[in-house]
Amino acid sequence: MEQGASSIQVLLQAAEYLDRREREAEHGYASLCPTHSLGPVNRGRRRPKAPRDSLRSMHSELEKHRRAQLRHCLEQLKQQMPLSTDCARYTTLSLLRRARLHIQKLEEQEQRARRLKDRLRSEQRSLRQRLEQLQGAGGEWERLRVDSLDSSGLSSERSDTDQGK
Repeated sequence: MEQGASSIQVLLQAAEYLDRREREAEHGYASLCPTHSLGPVNRGRRRPKAPRDSLRSMHSELEKHRRAQLRHCLEQLKQQMPLSTDCARYTTLSLLRRARLHIQKLEEQEQRARRLKDRLRSEQRSLRQRLEQLQGAGGEWERLRVDSLDSSGLSSERSDTDQGK
């Protein structure tokens, strides 16, 4: 019965390992093989050779998946970056360096735009205050404007009447 219990324990540990591997594969991490995390259950026993080969192939598949995911991310990065046409193929290192420089350039542009926006807001506030001051003195301003319009209208009427005579 003890052998059946240990088989169930091994199956449970394998299931935990597979669950962990699926979660970690989503994030691109390699997982520890279950023989390292078996603990006291498997101490002193030799590992069979067949599972070792399957673990190696499983690790190879995980590594292949991780590299494919990394290539996909690098391709996406390459598409989003302005790259020069002088080099048809970039190394990972050169691509990451170019991406870092591009990000720094974008951050500098954002800071300049933010400063310009702040300056324009300040200018807008001062212009609004000036407008309010002018509108506060609007009674005088409107009277002067109306007077100047009336006087120009009168002079044109006089010239019309003068022309008619």
